[in-house]
Amino acid sequence: MPPSRAVPPTSKPPVQADASTQERVLDQAAELFWKKGYAATTTREIAASLGIRQASLYHHVASKENLLYRLCVTSLDHLLNEVQSAVNQSECPEGRLRILVGAHLNTLLRYRTRHALMLTELRSLSGTRRRQVLGLRKRYEMLVLSVLKSGQSVGSVRTDIPAKYLCLALLNILNWAVVWFRGDEALSADQLAEIFARTCIDGAIASAGRLSVVPPDLQAGARSVAPRRHKRTRASKEPISTRLLDSAAALFAKKGYASTSTREIAADVGIQKASLYYHIETKEDLLYEICKSSLKQIRSDVEAALQGASNPLERTGILIRTHIESMLRDQDRHSAALTEMFALSRERLDEVTALRDAYESLVRSVLDEAQTTGALREDVPVKYLCLALLGLLNRVLVWFRPNGPLSPDQIGVLFATIYLTGAAASSFASVENTASEPTPTMNAERGPAKRGRTPR
Repeated sequence: MPPSRAVPPTSKPPVQADASTQERVLDQAAELFWKKGYAATTTREIAASLGIRQASLYHHVASKENLLYRLCVTSLDHLLNEVQSAVNQSECPEGRLRILVGAHLNTLLRYRTRHALMLTELRSLSGTRRRQVLGLRKRYEMLVLSVLKSGQSVGSVRTDIPAKYLCLALLNILNWAVVWFRGDEALSADQLAEIFARTCIDGAIASAGRLSVVPPDLQAGARSVAPRRHKRTRASKEPISTRLLDSAAALFAKKGYASTSTREIAADVGIQKASLYYHIETKEDLLYEICKSSLKQIRSDVEAALQGASNPLERTGILIRTHIESMLRDQDRHSAALTEMFALSRERLDEVTALRDAYESLVRSVLDEAQTTGALREDVPVKYLCLALLGLLNRVLVWFRPNGPLSPDQIGVLFATIYLTGAAASSFASVENTASEPTPTMNAERGPAKRGRTPR
């Protein structure tokens, strides 16, 4: 859907420019929005980066929000058009699913910055535009869902897990690639797509039969691990520091760090703005404490849960379930930490990044141990098993709702089932793996990719 037909501009429309100029404006805006964040980027900075005056920018665009809107729409248009076209080339349900993975990932990485912004800055759009972008995103999700349901109808995709959750798992893994993939990666987009096909699709296809893992009872009403959702009131008995962090985390997760004021945080806690500074020196102090506490807590929870477990696949399953339960217990804090940590000053960002890397090293060590003992497949470097797993887990923050149909522990068991079925070594399978694509040449020795801002 072309942006010009979706939302009529609310101000004087820009003068028409040639397509190459329009694309240059969009690409430059995308780079700045990605580097600094939408709220922190001004039209003056966009114009300066293009080598034009601020007034001249409005010959090409009606407003800063219009730029963001068009970036979101074009990113989804690329996905819808290119993936649909690719999928239509096959009538084999399993083949269509593998083609979808390759087309999605190639399109995602070809327009990486635009897709990253669509995933991270959607909340910055006003009501009508945001609803229209969500509508486009829903259309794409329905395309993915239709491919999975088609596979289920002929028995090539497992039916013991609803297509909805297979779809969420697949999109979690694929979309997380915008966080860490770089052009100098050891693997190409096609090779990475093949890895994702092995680890995720092999967990979805019925013919793989790789591992006997019992999915959770999705009809059960029990929700044994509910996420913490504090109702902040003046009469709250929680320590003021806890209430401040919870209020700040909720606002940062909803609006973004740059768009949240200390006045709003104070009002949410029920104190005067001046009183806030009895507890903190700057707004950044709150984000810093949120990031540290969330990363320390999830690592502590996972380490405690792993103690006493020796079976390598069991340890991997425990890690998955505990990560999700811990993350969703303090959903706002983890969401704010993942999405807003790059607003921290350099020294603090380095400290938080070290905590994040230490936790990721723990995850990788569990997977490495499982692979070394023969429990996880050896045709995928542990680095990519780890990145796929973190994508599967962390993007649950985006769509989980406390009043949704599944509890955190049910989602944990569900995703452990999908991941372990695809990632387990063939020696653990009940029948031989049917994936027959050749193994791409991989350099497993490269270190972890450097990353920028994280998708929300």
